[in-house]
Amino acid sequence: MKSPSGRSLISAIAVAKGDSNLVWVGHEDGQVFKTVDGASAKPTWTTLQGLPQRYCTRIIVTPKNPQQVFATFAGYQRGNLYVTPNGGATWTTVGAGVLPEVPYYDLAIHPDNAKILILGSEVGLFVSDDAGDTWSPTNQGPTNAPVYKLFWMDKTLVAVTHGRGLFKIDLSRAGQPPAPRASRGIAP
Repeated sequence: MKSPSGRSLISAIAVAKGDSNLVWVGHEDGQVFKTVDGASAKPTWTTLQGLPQRYCTRIIVTPKNPQQVFATFAGYQRGNLYVTPNGGATWTTVGAGVLPEVPYYDLAIHPDNAKILILGSEVGLFVSDDAGDTWSPTNQGPTNAPVYKLFWMDKTLVAVTHGRGLFKIDLSRAGQPPAPRASRGIAP
């Protein structure tokens, strides 16, 4: 596949799950392109507007809704996480004013609950359980370490850090009410 004509090198690529024709490409200068015929010999690329002009670190296509796409960006400033609900026609900032003004490297979407988002940043992990409306730092895993990559192994999330190794957490029950448990010897 030929890359879209951009002024800089490609820094992020995403292909929609189950549709190899839907391909997104981000560049070092912040340009983001999309094609709906990525498997063809000469794909047609569309330049997307409304995104910052800085290094695009990752593009994440929501697995169960390929029209919803997130893009993360580097930079020590606000607005490094964007989302489009409509395949790139419009973009909005997620977490600006709440999340720290540091580079964001990756975003993981829980496989069972798309409202649970985990953001890998220059200063660790941040979690949202309401699709990005609110965020909190996590005290589990790589606190205060850059998290460059997040990936799922079934329902276990793995975080790849710079200099602190790999961390994993089983999130198979994330977004579900806690299991009943016995208290003081009395069964629930």
